[in-house]
Amino acid sequence: MRLQNSGLIGRMPHFRLRSSPLGLLLIAGAFHVLFALAVFLVGHFELLPNTIDTHGIGITFSIDGLSYRGQAIDLAETLRNSGISAWFAAPSPFHCRLYSLPFAMTGSFLGYNILAAEPLNMLYYLGILSLVYLLGKEIFNPRAALIAASIVALWPSLLLHSVQLIRDPLSIFCLLGLLFVATLLLGRDFSWKHGIAIGICGVLLTGTFWLARANMWNVVIVMLAITLPLLAIRMVRERRFLIGNLLALVFLIVAAVFIPSRIESTTLPGIAPATSAFTLSSASQPDSTTDMWSHLIRQITRRRSGFKRSYLVNGSNIDAQVSLNNATDILKYLPRATVIGLFAPFPNMWLHKAGQAGTAARILSGFEMSLMYLLYVPMAVCVWQKRRRQRMWLTFLVALTSLMALGLVVVNAGALYRLRYAFWIMLIIIAAEGLLNLKSGLTNRKAQELRKKVVS
Repeated sequence: MRLQNSGLIGRMPHFRLRSSPLGLLLIAGAFHVLFALAVFLVGHFELLPNTIDTHGIGITFSIDGLSYRGQAIDLAETLRNSGISAWFAAPSPFHCRLYSLPFAMTGSFLGYNILAAEPLNMLYYLGILSLVYLLGKEIFNPRAALIAASIVALWPSLLLHSVQLIRDPLSIFCLLGLLFVATLLLGRDFSWKHGIAIGICGVLLTGTFWLARANMWNVVIVMLAITLPLLAIRMVRERRFLIGNLLALVFLIVAAVFIPSRIESTTLPGIAPATSAFTLSSASQPDSTTDMWSHLIRQITRRRSGFKRSYLVNGSNIDAQVSLNNATDILKYLPRATVIGLFAPFPNMWLHKAGQAGTAARILSGFEMSLMYLLYVPMAVCVWQKRRRQRMWLTFLVALTSLMALGLVVVNAGALYRLRYAFWIMLIIIAAEGLLNLKSGLTNRKAQELRKKVVS
């Protein structure tokens, strides 16, 4: 017996190493590399020529990756031939500038494809999983965090997009990072020194998000607008003035107001840079001197019209005939926008041939939507059972408000699907805790029934 125990103890450190967060990240990293290789080989050998090109770019689900690849190649050649000054001076989207770095280092022998970009994409992927785990642990517990991170890690369409040359992985990472900073402010106490450090990290994430996905800047405004009253409620409830937490939040608010007016978010040639309704007046923000709400309404109208023009003839459009020209139109459409943001594409679209999506893509979207419908149940359970937890409400309200906003603006189901990942991730974190609560409740009921049988 002593020898058996000794052997068991000797094996336990190895088990803990494999199940540690670092070990799981290493496994996830290896998995992502193999997945990127598989996607590249499918494209290279032209197994799905109408879906993935020879460079691994998804021409049906991330067509903009073709343009971004061209930008990254130009920047890589500029860096090699003309130096870093010319590289900095060349106008280009921020994420293309980042992709040009691995292209410059490995493109000459790997080629300008998704394998050359994989070091950066793998970092994004691991960063997203790490933040999902940290958010789940901070808001709930390590078990819920691990469940949420596992679901996100294996979400099929997110995996496909994570190996592409697009801005989505970077923007998702930054948005989840900002949410994590906000949850820390609501759940922990910081000295003024730590508050400044947290604030600086938040400002860096805020600035990067503006450069990567400026057309979704209002999500940052919504997050801060929710965090501020929740922090005030916490201070009133605890009868304490949390100077470090408040200082960090001030850093974020100042950054949210000043960054759009001081830094231009570069886009592809021919596309106007994004603007924000909540900013100071500047040369890059000419409309900011007008009433912010009027600007916001015009912004919703313009962007919805832009999606209509981009997907003019597309069977996967939703309510493309609806126009939102004023506040009354927007308020009337809000319930419908919420349904679209949460549930589209609807079941009648899963097998209906429309747009660029092929049969496999429609089946995949139907599978993922079915899974999401199921996850909404434990999510609702968690929202009710943890209704006194501020950090849960922050996560839920940011996700719900953002999905509602997407339903207002995005008329195409495919575009909506891709823009929604960050907010689905937030809801999955809540659903993971709900799954544990449902399992715990079921276990307790079975135990009570067993005790009754024993007593009788």
